[in-house]
Amino acid sequence: MSDTVLYEIKNHIATITLNRPERHNAINFETYRALNVAFLAANEDSTVRCIVFTGRGRSFCSGDDVVEIMASSGGLSSTLNTQDNQPASTTPAVVTAMRASRCPIINAVNGAAVGFGMELSLLCDIRIASDSARFSEMFIRRGIIATSISFDLLPGIVGPALAAEMLLTGEIINAHQALQAGLVSRVVQADELMATALDLAAKIAANAPLAVERAKTGLNLKRDQKTDQMEQHLAESLRFLSGTKDHKESVAAFLEKRPAIYSGK
Repeated sequence: MSDTVLYEIKNHIATITLNRPERHNAINFETYRALNVAFLAANEDSTVRCIVFTGRGRSFCSGDDVVEIMASSGGLSSTLNTQDNQPASTTPAVVTAMRASRCPIINAVNGAAVGFGMELSLLCDIRIASDSARFSEMFIRRGIIATSISFDLLPGIVGPALAAEMLLTGEIINAHQALQAGLVSRVVQADELMATALDLAAKIAANAPLAVERAKTGLNLKRDQKTDQMEQHLAESLRFLSGTKDHKESVAAFLEKRPAIYSGK
């Protein structure tokens, strides 16, 4: 891992925290690598059932580090094309890891989420914002444009008109505007943010793990507009899950009026 990203597992929940508060959690080369490692680790750990993604300090993520990346000799293209000596690509490895995540990802947005920080937020399944959170597709104000993450996901979340406005102006919307637009599901006081996110993560983690994973895959397929595959996946999943020990346990727990204890089998 790296000091730029903190990683903790507790009660089946992995918490991934951007840890460059002095730079508003701007992402440098080391952070790109560390984030990818963290998300891969969470998804490879069978004990992890949900991920909470947040930032330390007053910002969630201010995007790419202007000094180290945008103003470097290679410019932004060096971020996209030379990570870990991989072939040229416009998709950082962490994006692939987040898109393929078997675990639901909750974004606890503790402050500004702008530029690539906004796109990291869009890659999460659920966004909870503190009342100080702000969102912006800042790319256009730097003479560039957003990546396919924003063009793929933002219109489906906030609608095509607001998505176009955000992508073409780069203007900032606050937490309450984000709530009204459907970009976030809740807005809470700053000191309640992590408790709220972890409580929601605990509710997800308390459900049957196989069912949660199958539901998450369904969400991934819907996100990627693979409707036929999604319908096939859901039908197959219902058949499979109805025969699991956890489904039988849920029925027994209901009849016996007790909490279900799931084993992931």
